[in-house]
Amino acid sequence: MDNIIIDRAERLDSDIEDFKIDAVEEEKNFTASRIRVCRDPRSEEPVIFYTQELIRNYKNPNDPFGKRWVLKTFSPENAMAAADVTLERKFSDSILAHKKQIPDYSPLTDIHSDEMGLFLDEDTATYLSDVGINVDGLGEDFSGIETISATPFMEEVAIDVGKLKGELGDLRNSLRKVQQAILDEIGIERELASIPVQSFDLLLIEHHVSDGLIQKLLELKSKITGLETQLGQASSAVFSETAMKIHLPGRIDLSKFLLQGGGIHG
Repeated sequence: MDNIIIDRAERLDSDIEDFKIDAVEEEKNFTASRIRVCRDPRSEEPVIFYTQELIRNYKNPNDPFGKRWVLKTFSPENAMAAADVTLERKFSDSILAHKKQIPDYSPLTDIHSDEMGLFLDEDTATYLSDVGINVDGLGEDFSGIETISATPFMEEVAIDVGKLKGELGDLRNSLRKVQQAILDEIGIERELASIPVQSFDLLLIEHHVSDGLIQKLLELKSKITGLETQLGQASSAVFSETAMKIHLPGRIDLSKFLLQGGGIHG
């Protein structure tokens, strides 16, 4: 269980910092998760805190998920949920490269399980055991959820996706030029970027636009929709192959992460 660290409370912060420093020095992405039991100062009731720090600086400089913090609290009545959330979050990170917002479909660039650490102080581990959570089992499940290395199929899909995204970018640029030409033709002296999509569509209804520009607009929109559909299918293919290979504890509900409408949720 190399991914699980249980230590004295006064040393755990230092353990986490060492883990993070090692990852930064080796230029590796990492996730540091922690479960901690605290006491409500007024009621003395225990409160379980789950925190997670995700750093993906070595994936892509423009990665929208480059840094992320997660904080969740659990009462004694739903303490078991803390263990499930810990595993669900690790699974979510293991497939994060397949989210549609990230221009990459290869798990080789995702966080690998060696850089995913779960930290508990000794008192928290004891409390979790007392309320019925098998800490050793949680550790085994956490360590068992591993990122899958890319297969030749995935790498081929990633190349295809790169080409599709390039084509999509060109089409979107062409669409913006046509839309700006429409604004110029009907005498609207505004930048296209300042006009919401719905407002632009209303302008087409309210003003006469030449048939040639309307035809170009419709053709480009149709091509863009087609490419977006292909990208969704590529994402589905890689996600499905990856999800089948990741070892999951039986209690993890995979349906939360299944693709819906061409996007990935999780």
